[in-house]
This record gives sequence, C-alpha cells and structure tokens, in this order.
Amino acid sequence: MLHTLRRLILGLFLILAAASVLLLSDLGSREGTRKDGRVVRVALLQHASQSILDESREGVFAGLKGAGWEVGRNLDLKLYNAEGDNAVSQTIAKEMAGGGYDLLMSISTVSLQAVANANRAGKTNHVFGVVSDPAIAGVGVSATDPLDHPAHLAGFGTMQPVGEVFRLARKMNPALASVGVVWNAAEANSEAQVKLARQICAELGIKLVETTVDNSSGVAEAASALVARGVEAIWVGGDVTVLTAVDTVMAAAKKGRIPVFTVIPPNVKRGALFDLGADYHEVGRLAGNLAGEVLSGRSPAGVEIKNVMPEMLTVNRSVLAGLKDKWSLSTEVMERARLVIEADGSEQVRQAAAPLPPRRKWKIAVVNYVESIPCEETMEGLHAAAKRSKLVEGLDYEMTVRSAQGDMAALSGIFDAVLTDSADIVVPLSTPALQVAIQKIRDRPVLFSVVANPVAAGAGSSYTEHLPNVTGVSVLAPIEEALDTIERHFPGYRRIGTLFCPAEANSVDLRDSMEASCRRRGITLECVAVNSPGELPDATLALVSRPIDAIVQVSDNLSNAGFSAITRAARQAKMPLLSLNSTTVELGAAISFGRDYRNTGEVTMELIERVIGGEDPAKIPFILPPKLYFSASLPNARELGMSLPQGLLDEVGIVIQ
Repeated sequence: MLHTLRRLILGLFLILAAASVLLLSDLGSREGTRKDGRVVRVALLQHASQSILDESREGVFAGLKGAGWEVGRNLDLKLYNAEGDNAVSQTIAKEMAGGGYDLLMSISTVSLQAVANANRAGKTNHVFGVVSDPAIAGVGVSATDPLDHPAHLAGFGTMQPVGEVFRLARKMNPALASVGVVWNAAEANSEAQVKLARQICAELGIKLVETTVDNSSGVAEAASALVARGVEAIWVGGDVTVLTAVDTVMAAAKKGRIPVFTVIPPNVKRGALFDLGADYHEVGRLAGNLAGEVLSGRSPAGVEIKNVMPEMLTVNRSVLAGLKDKWSLSTEVMERARLVIEADGSEQVRQAAAPLPPRRKWKIAVVNYVESIPCEETMEGLHAAAKRSKLVEGLDYEMTVRSAQGDMAALSGIFDAVLTDSADIVVPLSTPALQVAIQKIRDRPVLFSVVANPVAAGAGSSYTEHLPNVTGVSVLAPIEEALDTIERHFPGYRRIGTLFCPAEANSVDLRDSMEASCRRRGITLECVAVNSPGELPDATLALVSRPIDAIVQVSDNLSNAGFSAITRAARQAKMPLLSLNSTTVELGAAISFGRDYRNTGEVTMELIERVIGGEDPAKIPFILPPKLYFSASLPNARELGMSLPQGLLDEVGIVIQ
C-alpha cells in the first residue's frame, strides 16, 4: 500500500515537472511587449453575426496586430457573440468581467452597455467601438467633454451621417415626400439616429413614417406595412435588430417598387439603392489600435472619446430600373462612390487609401500670418476633410493653430515656438508664413497652403523641383481665365487697375503676371502700391482717380483683410470692381474669380495624410486645388454702377440676385 502511494506521488511529481517545463517553454516563445513578458488575455464581445460587426471585428484584429499584438505570439484573444440576444449578452459580459482578462473589448452599443455594466467597478480596462453615440449609452460618457468618462473606459463613437443620407436621397429624387423606417426602441443607438432623422426630415419637408419592432422576426411585417402606407422609400439606420433581417426589408421594398437607402455600407449588395456611412473595417482597426496602446501602457483615462466616421459611399445602379418613381445617380455621386454595382450586376470597386500608420501621434502646427476669409475657409475645408479621414485627431495626431495677426515679428516668434514644441509637420498658411518657415525649418516637413506662387516665395525652382522638406497647395490666381472673361463680356475695359503690396512676394508676383498678360492683350494695367491697412482707403481713391475702366484686384494678404475699404472707395466712384479672390463677392466685389478655398483645405488635409502615410515631401509636386470658383452679385454690380450681361451670368457658377 505504501509502495503504491509512493509511486503515485512520484508520478504526479513527474507530471507536474513536465507541465512546468512545457509552460515555461511556451511562455518564452510567446513573450510580448509587456514588461513582465507574459501573454496578455483579451475578451471581445460582439452582439450579433451581422456584416458590419463582422467587418469591425476583422478590423480589430488588424488594429491589434498593427499595434504589436498578435494572436499566437503575445495575445490570447477570446471572442464572444451574443447572437442578438440581450440576456445572453449580459451573461457573457458578467463572465468577461470576472474572467481575469487584461482588457475587455466590445463592438456595438448593446455590447458596450452590457460589458460596462458588468465591469462597473472598473477592475479591468475596457475599449469599445462601433457605437453611434457613447454619450447616450448610459455608461458615464459626457456629451460635451471628451475626457469626462470612467477612467477605465475608452473608445470611439461612430454616429452615422443621418442628415447627409437624407439630403443625398433628396438630390437623387427632388420630389421625395415620404420615407419609412423600421427601428427597435430598445436600442439607444437606433433611437439617437431616428431623432436625427426626424430633424432632417422636418427641415427638408419629408414625412418620416415610423414603425417599431421588438425583435428581428417582426421586421418583415413592419416593412410591408410601411409599403402599404405608401412611403416612397425606406431608410435603414444602424439598428442591429433591423440589420439582422435587412433582406426582408429589401424584399418588401422591391415588391412595392421603392428604394431602400441606408447608413450601413455595403447593403447595396443586398439590394439597397445606396449606402452612406462608415468604413467599419477601418472603425474596428482604430478601436484595435487603441486597445493595443492600452495594452502597452496607455491610460484610458487620458483618451478623448470623439466621433470617428471614415466615410464610405456605395451605390447600386441596377436598382433604378425597378423603381416606380424617378431616381437618378449624378456624376458627382458616382465619382464619390467606393463601390458601384452596375446595371448588369457587375461590381466596380474604387479602393480606399491604405490605412495610415497608427504607431505614433504626430504633432501638426498650423501657422497663419493674418486672419482672412480665404484662410478661414481653408481651415473649414481642412477640418471637414479631417472628419472623413482615416487619421483620428487625438490618436494619430494633434493639431495646433496659431496666428500672427499680420505682425511679422510675431510670426517669427511663433515659428520659434513651433520648433520648441517639437512639431512633426508645419503647415504655414500664406506666403509670408511660408517664407519664414523656409528660413527656419529644414529638418521636418513643411506643407504650405493658401500660397499664390510658391516658386516666387522661394520654395523651389518649379512645381516639381523644390526644397526637399517643402511641398504644399498653391492657390495661383486664374489671371488668364479672368482676363479672357473680361475681354469676352466687357470689351470696353481697356485700362484696368489694381492695388499691390510691395512687401508681399506673392502680391508683387501677381502684379507682374497680370501686367505681362495685359501687355500681350493690349490692355493697360495701372498699379498703386499699399504698405499697410491704414493706407488702403486713400490708395483706392488714388487708383479710381486714374483713367481706368475697372478695378481688377489681385489677391494678397493686405487687400484680402481690408477688402471692404476697397469696396467703399469703388462704390463712391461708381467704379466696376472685380477680384481674383473667390471670397470677395460677399465683401462687395461684383465678380470674383479664384480657387475654391474649402477645396484648398480638403487638398491640404489629403497632403498631410500622404506625408504621415510615409510619402517623401521631396517627391510630391506642388498641388493646385482642382476646383475654381466663379461668382457674381447683381446687388453689388448695381452699387458699383455695373451692368452684368446675360452671357456672363450664364457662365457664372453662383449668381447672387
């Protein structure tokens, strides 16, 4: 008996010893980036088997891997799926919270709520994604302060573009008067989107017909009821209950010969006319990358919870033929779409830009010489493009904006501060800002914008041969186009005048370029120099006292900031006033020609993306934004004593009556 017991103890010891050797060997092979070298354990809850959640989950894997965490090497990732059952979701969440994991993750609003409630004590860090509005989920996230949230909780909101999707539907069918929606009132994300839909429908004069369901089995009947009530289209929001049964919505709409449009791409593959929403793989990647940073030591408490909406538009042309009302897909829509299903069912895919490296937070310093409408509109365009970008502010970059308020000494000091702050990318707005940047910065990218002629500013010898760390967006004035228009519609204007600033290289360059072009055309150009804003009124009066037929004002910082003074003098003298700045019609010009500054900002953001994505500024040519802006104002023309011919008004993009 004793001999047998000794054998059992010895056998048990050998088994334990062997197991210990195997365990130690395994840990050594899977050592990660944690200081303790162990494999980390992460649990992820997905609410249902639904396409956007599946895509997001795959994105999470990619984001974790991009941040250095890979299953089988240093990461043990446990996946849970509640298959659309709220009770099951809560049970799983409790298991996750008590499972000793290093990190909890959730995708969808319902999953966020379940895990956050189970982990209310905050024993484990929690990263979430694919949530329309975290602030309404009841988990302690503030609607106004991005840093006001539980210290253990971090993630992103992805509020779908509800307003834009209805505006797009109205553009496709200007007569659209009623839209139906099926939604589950138990889903906070769905309720938030329906509230937005009510607002935009009231604004557009569209009747929103609603019906609610408790589960996916009731979706087919609810959709059929909407068709029977005569709605002209059905909208599907980010409602997981409805999306689980979205095929039944498509079937009911097809039977009624009306379209379905959604905020969840790519439901066009299931029969929707169009989808405008987020690239959910990218949303998941961002959440996965954030999770990786938290695993590597980043505190969730310092993460700003913001809305992230990397836009994705998909369209299905094959749906058009079966509709009872007239719907159309414009060229602009087709060019914007990432996926197009053609009339014959074939698919045309326009690939999205490759995901941008998320491994560092870039410091971007925007430096403006003087406040002006062109710079304001450029920044508006830049911020709008940033919201659509794969880059996420606060995660991939932080941006500061400084202005010298027209003071050259202050401008130099700002650039010194930018260097002290160790900015990674510097974005000078306007020629003076670019010139100071060229003098002071040689060791990091300088991406200029709102610069009339970067070659004249000293940035290079041509648009392709330039300083190795400098590239950017030129807003070269369309002088030839403007003079062509003047000769075509105002052939009597043979003597024109302009003001210019000798201290601004761009202003002198524009004066010289216009003078050369006028000389070739047999037009006389009268020029008056202005050195400060206080001189503008008297300088304009001096200009209009000369024998000229019209003022054609070049665009520079001085005249842009003080254009109202030019307007007053021109009106006093009843002198026609045209401008090479696209923003000056609202300041009194009768006609303006110029670059679209919002488009300039969009292109600037694209350039920032390219450089962060790894492109060398030395190999990027200077860019001219593609959109020109040509506008006219009949009231301004009357104040200036001008008559605008119908032929010109037919050419103008925007006419203010």
